Amino acid sequence: MRPVDRVVAALYHEEPDMVPLAEEFMTWEAEKLFMGRLLRGVTDWLRRRLIVIRWWGNDIVTVGGNAPDMLSEVLVHEEGERGYIIRRKAYGSIDYTRMKPHFYKVLHTPVRWPEDLDRIEPPDLEEFKPHVEAIAREVKFFKEKGYFVEAFHNGPFVTVWTYLRGLETFLKDIVRNPNFAKRLIDFAMKIQVEVTKMIIDEAGVDAVRIGGDLGTTTGLFFSPRAYREIFHPWFKSLVDTYHKKGVFVFRHCHGNINPILEYVVNEGFDSLDPLDPYDGIDLAEVKEKYGDKITLRGGITGRIGTFSLEQLREHVASRFRIGAPGGGYILMCSGGIPHDMPKEHVYYYRELINKLRKYPRARL
Repeated sequence: MRPVDRVVAALYHEEPDMVPLAEEFMTWEAEKLFMGRLLRGVTDWLRRRLIVIRWWGNDIVTVGGNAPDMLSEVLVHEEGERGYIIRRKAYGSIDYTRMKPHFYKVLHTPVRWPEDLDRIEPPDLEEFKPHVEAIAREVKFFKEKGYFVEAFHNGPFVTVWTYLRGLETFLKDIVRNPNFAKRLIDFAMKIQVEVTKMIIDEAGVDAVRIGGDLGTTTGLFFSPRAYREIFHPWFKSLVDTYHKKGVFVFRHCHGNINPILEYVVNEGFDSLDPLDPYDGIDLAEVKEKYGDKITLRGGITGRIGTFSLEQLREHVASRFRIGAPGGGYILMCSGGIPHDMPKEHVYYYRELINKLRKYPRARL
């Protein structure tokens, strides 16, 4: 089967020839460490990505889609392995990314006081057209090779705190001033939805994947009631809007989301990831309760870098035993492969997943 057909079969809860795979490295540092020899001298971005995708045996390719990131301006760029980049994003936020060891931090968000929101001029849609055209070329490159291509953008919670308000302040808004929190979301997501529609129309992606972590390993950042009243309507609206455009809609969310899992499923998403057991997500329980309603993607903990080979094998095999029967399962490690995972374990993991993912062998 072609990768795209394999993924679509899983989304329709059918058993394809193999469990679809969507694996990646956590950082550029990890990618260079484990694949440096194969990538040495490769300067073309698309060719480099293709090498990594083929090395894993992936079926899904992810392309960009965050509207504020598309119009970012580099303020400072220090070259070298330990270099860093400081960028200003579309709404005026400033962030910092260090390459090695990888580190990301939002340095400044533009909405300090409620009236600041009225002073921000949203970008014109025309400004996004060159970036959408670039995404369309990337999508065409991978779709011609048979891959399933998803565009990624952040959901209302992460978009607001990252680009407009800051995490701590936005969490206070949710409790103290929910109406202003809704205003922030409306402002942040309006342009994002229009840009995503352009990407769907111009690039022809197969799916839109909406990101945004909602909690820690022990619980949510806010109450289930706040989620139901502030965020649930927006996520349902996003799903309905993109479904009407003829694409699948996926949800990516780290954190212990058990208290709102039913709401997430009922929002109509076609797939949910990463289902990390370290976050308290029980793959077997989710499969039993919701496996007929939504495709499960992930289940492999992002902590596998600390596992012995024996622990790694048992953990991965258990994911196939639980997720694969009856279809509706896509394999992915939560958060990607970390740079501090022993090399021999990374190569063993790659060999193992590509051995176990074949039906009917996946039924272990």
